[in-house]
Amino acid sequence: MEDNRPMVRIFSLIAAALMLGAAAAPGKPVRDGQKIEWTMGEGRKVYRLGDLTAVFDRVQCAPLGEECADGDVDPVLTITRTDGASVRLDGSPMQNILMLGRLSKDGPVVAFFQDYTGGMHCCQRMRVVAPTGEALAVAELGGYDGAEIGWPKDVDGDGMRDFVVSDDRFLYAFESYAASVAPPKVLNVIDGAARDVSAEPRFAKIFEKAAASARKACIAEDYPNGACAAWAAAAARLGTLDTIWPVILAEYRKDPATWPDRCKVERSEDGVCPEGQLVEYPDYPTGLRAFLMETGYIPAA
Repeated sequence: MEDNRPMVRIFSLIAAALMLGAAAAPGKPVRDGQKIEWTMGEGRKVYRLGDLTAVFDRVQCAPLGEECADGDVDPVLTITRTDGASVRLDGSPMQNILMLGRLSKDGPVVAFFQDYTGGMHCCQRMRVVAPTGEALAVAELGGYDGAEIGWPKDVDGDGMRDFVVSDDRFLYAFESYAASVAPPKVLNVIDGAARDVSAEPRFAKIFEKAAASARKACIAEDYPNGACAAWAAAAARLGTLDTIWPVILAEYRKDPATWPDRCKVERSEDGVCPEGQLVEYPDYPTGLRAFLMETGYIPAA
């Protein structure tokens, strides 16, 4: 009878090697910037790139109470580095999108996480987990109206990927949501923190494109005030606000028109400004210029 023991030992050694390899590098390998979508119904999923491992899972909610019963679970994403540094982020029961990759050619691997919070016209929450020395830091990019954005691109050619989002402070400010236009906003993640770099001249092409689009709506739409505001903001980034201002004065809708006011102190939780602290502006042009100052597009007078 043929002795199969040597072959059995070989297969055992191969199986053991595969198991050790899996233990040393758990998770499904992914490409730089690859889009990963996860829902709670999928259960635990593990992904890895470089020295980062990402784990999607469902965990018991806490603390137990009126909105959390025994057996209720919440979605979470845990990012861990090979040296043990780790952070845990709460996710969404509706939509979770993860991308692992490098923001510069020789930079460390980071995790770009987007999840949908729900609500009227809102919100795609965006966070980046990036190394800062011995720890992992969470850079809060904010929550934005609309669909998720893809893996960031190097817009200005400086070797660093740029997150191009929208300045949603303009939504509802001068028109209804449908007639509002939000100018772009550019963020970089530097030293584990998000920085607004929109005002830097190297991003002029982004604002030139935005200005052209908003200008078209400002001079052609029945409800132009939202588009005119976005055109003014893009022009301010380009240093051409004074040049296009006469056109805005000729095109904006005079009646009815709305614009933001200003509260000299912090408003209450329900948005009420204390008596005597409210600053109201007499017309759209004055309100628009004040808004551009308050949002940092033009210097304070």
